[in-house]
Amino acid sequence: MYDKHRWSLSLVLHLLLVVVVGIALNAVPPPFDSSGIAVFGVGVGVYAALRFPPIVAIPIALIICVPLWLTHSSIVGKESLSLLPIVVSLFGYKKSLSRVIKVGAGFWSLIFLPILLLEHALYEADQPTMMFSGVLVTWVSGVFGLISGHFVFLANKGLKHTNTGSKEKVSLHFLFSYFFSGCFFAASMAVVYLSVALYQDDQEAQIIRYMQQRVAVLEQQLSDFIGQHQKAIAVASQSLSTPYAIEKLEEASNNQLSVLAAHYPEFITFLVADESGNITHSYPPGLLNKAQAAGAANVAYRPYFSRAMETSGPYLSNVFQGQGFGNDAIVAMSSPIINEYGVPIGIVEGSLSLRSFSSVDALNLDGFSLLLEDAKGEVIYASSELGLKPLNKAPSYLCEGECDIKIEDGPLNKQWLRLQGQLPTANWQVSYYYDYRRLLLLMSEYLLTDLLLLLVLSVFGTFMGSVVARMIESPIRGLIRYIANFTPSEVRREPNLVGSTLHIQELASLNDEFSSLEGHLVDAFKALEFARVKEQTLNVELAEFNHSLENKIEEKTRHLAKALEEAKAASVAKTQFLANMSHEIRTPMNGIIGSCELMMELPLPDGARHRTETISTSASYLLMILDSILDWSKIESGKMLLDKRSVSVAQTIDACSVLYERSASKKGISINVNIDESVPKAVITDGGKLSQIINNLVSNAIKFTHQGTILVEAKYRQGELSCSVIDSGIGISAKKIESIFDQFEQADATITRDYGGTGLGLAITKGLVELLGGSISVDSNEGTGTTFCFSFPCEKGEAQEASSNLKIQSLPSTLRVLLAEDNDVNADIVMDMLGSVGVKRFRAKNGMEAIEAAKRHAFDVILMDYQMPVMDGLTASKHIRQQAKNKDKVIIIALTANAYADDKAACLAAGMNAHLSKPIRKQVLIDSIARELARV
Repeated sequence: MYDKHRWSLSLVLHLLLVVVVGIALNAVPPPFDSSGIAVFGVGVGVYAALRFPPIVAIPIALIICVPLWLTHSSIVGKESLSLLPIVVSLFGYKKSLSRVIKVGAGFWSLIFLPILLLEHALYEADQPTMMFSGVLVTWVSGVFGLISGHFVFLANKGLKHTNTGSKEKVSLHFLFSYFFSGCFFAASMAVVYLSVALYQDDQEAQIIRYMQQRVAVLEQQLSDFIGQHQKAIAVASQSLSTPYAIEKLEEASNNQLSVLAAHYPEFITFLVADESGNITHSYPPGLLNKAQAAGAANVAYRPYFSRAMETSGPYLSNVFQGQGFGNDAIVAMSSPIINEYGVPIGIVEGSLSLRSFSSVDALNLDGFSLLLEDAKGEVIYASSELGLKPLNKAPSYLCEGECDIKIEDGPLNKQWLRLQGQLPTANWQVSYYYDYRRLLLLMSEYLLTDLLLLLVLSVFGTFMGSVVARMIESPIRGLIRYIANFTPSEVRREPNLVGSTLHIQELASLNDEFSSLEGHLVDAFKALEFARVKEQTLNVELAEFNHSLENKIEEKTRHLAKALEEAKAASVAKTQFLANMSHEIRTPMNGIIGSCELMMELPLPDGARHRTETISTSASYLLMILDSILDWSKIESGKMLLDKRSVSVAQTIDACSVLYERSASKKGISINVNIDESVPKAVITDGGKLSQIINNLVSNAIKFTHQGTILVEAKYRQGELSCSVIDSGIGISAKKIESIFDQFEQADATITRDYGGTGLGLAITKGLVELLGGSISVDSNEGTGTTFCFSFPCEKGEAQEASSNLKIQSLPSTLRVLLAEDNDVNADIVMDMLGSVGVKRFRAKNGMEAIEAAKRHAFDVILMDYQMPVMDGLTASKHIRQQAKNKDKVIIIALTANAYADDKAACLAAGMNAHLSKPIRKQVLIDSIARELARV
């Protein structure tokens, strides 16, 4: 039993190692770029296909190939490399050596190689060297995977494992040819891949060096170009800023704009605007009339006006669409006109044509492209090869730190080399691109030559293996013939290997040993016959035992399957029962608690008021028991979920102490809170679960404490929050302390009689603590008190200001509310609650009536029951959102006894705004309606 367990563990570790190594090798980046797929982990999948049965090997092979499918490469190539281990597993598992090679290299190549060639031809028919080199790279990856995986398998398991159930034997000639060709292939592939990788790195480095030089030149050229034109606009504004020019602004403006147009043809328009932004002069002159006709004769809203006027300095805009003077994409340069008092009285602006940058782009070599973008990342100018238009958003790339030079999904979804630079005189960015496909074309011929050399070397390795095999095979065959003719009853002469092509010492020793054992074989023959008879008898007994054992195993399996089905059915029935009971109990509870609330608002005699309070308290206690049962059901079934967010530990504990302060004071008990300084202002956890844990422990402490104090403490150490609830109550005996966290358990049978309770409180508390990832412990001495301590890991959070949750006591009197409720008692209670605050209320008895009412009248709020005859609340809500008169504005709030989280999610998915579980309390109902109205 121990050996079987150890073997199973070693097999699992072996499987995990195979998966990890395969994924790691397939995730290794290819040594060079090509249109093919160069990976190294296919061999691990082949090894798994030969080592394990297909039911295990195929999932392993698919997992190993996951990194392969995350790359941008040939679909057929990925399919063929992924299916190679699967083909080997289905047709080569426990098959002969030659069968594996025929299936892997032969069948796989014949099927996928033509399809792969066709796929590459669709995209690379104009580049045959790239097409054939890409196909060969993928094929080489598959062949290398087959050889490496097969070699590792043979080294691990040997040849005997390959022939299970097969009569085919492996010849020495075939074996040597296979191993020699495989070794030559692997060694040659390593050399070829290294050579191609070095060649590609060298070519890529040369291109990058050129791009770096070119970017530096572009930065300077473009900076000089922009600076020159900015200076021209600044000089013009300075000329218009002189007192003489200001007096004769009409004549001076026309002269300056004419001079600018003559010397700087890159500007397509010029204008002069006064201090209000009204255009006073333009060039060409006729454009002003055009702008006035289009209602665009004021540029006060343009940044080139407002920024120049605000800063009293020159301004360079981002690229934008022109208006009034034309619809061209332009870059504006402006400078203020300043009077003798230093106050801006207008601007001079020139609109620079984006076509001006084409002269710089024309100097680029083939394959290199220019992209110029402004501070907002919008295209100012882009070479036509990039396919980017001005005013469009320039491509951005997610990267950590500095972006990589190589871009996979660049413009036109192509692969590019990219370098960036920043213009010193403007907040513009220049990007220099190189079409990476050109580099692939450059090296494809080099790659194809090396791959063909690889195939030649593989053929040479096969030839050398055949030669060596013949040197060894000839003497072995002579000895085989001698042994084949041997019979134990016949005296033979000694075998002679003198005529062999090569006298090998080991073979000669084998010949001598066989001759010395020849005499013993006759005696051994008789013993062998006896052993054979014994073996046959044993085989018959083993067959009978195996048959009996299989029958017992099948019978046991049937019993286990039946038991499992019964357990699943019981679990489903329990969950359905709890859900039904919750709904059925909450429905009458709504009538009890709602009636009590409404009665408490009436002037009642003291005796009647006391009785009403007693009924309300009893109903609330019954509801608490129901909630405890539901909580335990959620914990036990694993449906309790966490809602982690920033929570104030101090506020949570203080709220719990305030909640139980009144019940504690009635017994003469004080509740003290001690929050250590180490506790942060907020932690990341589920605040509702934390509050429920503390409430359960404090409530438990009050229940079992008759005098003294209750202390709640909190500390925070090394990312872990620890809380303690210490009481001076009756304590717990040592023999019962280990069982108090079990469900439906209490320390003593008299506890239930004297103190009440379901026995679920501490079990739920323990479940909630463990759900938070922590643990809970108890320390108690009978008669002296009890200490509950729990802790769980949590990170520090950000403190949030406490929001005011003041209850809204009234609703608008014009509010129109429709109640959809089939239960008359519950309907009367809710209608009375709404009537007490003066709103207009209407009732429908099922979902269909609610839909018809909503079609006729524009209701502000619809209170929708979950389960109703004719049509349920979920279906009705969906129809109301589509057909109601006030379908887009009406607020739908679910009033239901279905209190599970799945029920709340279903209500919200059906179009409802909020969810209230029965029993409904008046203030909660009014606050919920007011809160939803405030959100509209």
